[in-house]
Amino acid sequence: MEWYRVPLFACVALLLAGCLPTTVYYKEGAPVSGVARDRTQCDVDALRQVPVRTLTRYIPPTYSYRQVCNGAGACRTVRVILSPGRWERYDANEGLRARVARQCMADQGYEKVSLKPCPPEVVEATVITATRVQPPLTENSCAIRIKGGKYQIVNPD
Repeated sequence: MEWYRVPLFACVALLLAGCLPTTVYYKEGAPVSGVARDRTQCDVDALRQVPVRTLTRYIPPTYSYRQVCNGAGACRTVRVILSPGRWERYDANEGLRARVARQCMADQGYEKVSLKPCPPEVVEATVITATRVQPPLTENSCAIRIKGGKYQIVNPD
């Protein structure tokens, strides 16, 4: 990648991050610190129930073919490697463990919700403080992301 494209790519990624919804486990009236504690406990319980199962697999190389011609017009097809073959380690139980953790959170009354980002005029009119207790949600509820993985749920009028 050319050097001048890296900053542009980074800027686009940062801009998009502000446009993405904020997904949280939600239970009206729950303290955010309790949500984090319950999520950690569910993750630990899920790990006990569905331990890591590391497997190894071989990903074969991928190729493309193109024609190369010389000055006399004689052409030949050459094989070009797009990605080399490689060995990859993965956790075969990762998906099941995530489902068990989600079920644990659901059993405790949480649902996973995606909150749209607050529009600029709402952000400007809001005193930014991280949500401590999850408020009731309305159809207008939105979220402001705060550094450190925190967020503020806002219910504009």
